[in-house]
Amino acid sequence: MIEFLKLLRVDFLIAFAAVLVSAPVIAAIDLRDYDNDLMRDLDKTVKYFEPDITAKNADAAKEDAQVLLDGFKYTEDYFAKKGADDAVEISRKGVKLISAVLASVDSNDFDAAASAARGAPDLCKSCHDIYKPRLAR
Repeated sequence: MIEFLKLLRVDFLIAFAAVLVSAPVIAAIDLRDYDNDLMRDLDKTVKYFEPDITAKNADAAKEDAQVLLDGFKYTEDYFAKKGADDAVEISRKGVKLISAVLASVDSNDFDAAASAARGAPDLCKSCHDIYKPRLAR
């Protein structure tokens, strides 16, 4: 039994070390060709998205939503080419979220739209936590 536990511990340590060693490699994607102007536009837009909805400014909310949709779609395509499945999944969640917000705005359910819109910054942050260059934070 003791030998089994020692073997299990060694296997765990090897697996843990492999994860630690591979984690920086996963996030070490060359991002120099990412559209930084788009990222700045997205960053600005996401800050006004929920407040525009809360103010029941449907036109501004729809403009914001289009910028965010375009950004999530660009990001999905960009990271798909880089083989970063986690970023692709985050982007797809973003498209679904923004589409749901738009549907709520279109049906004049601004409370539901605002509630859903509050999730957009969290999605952005979840990708930034992995891929945003450390010096840019």
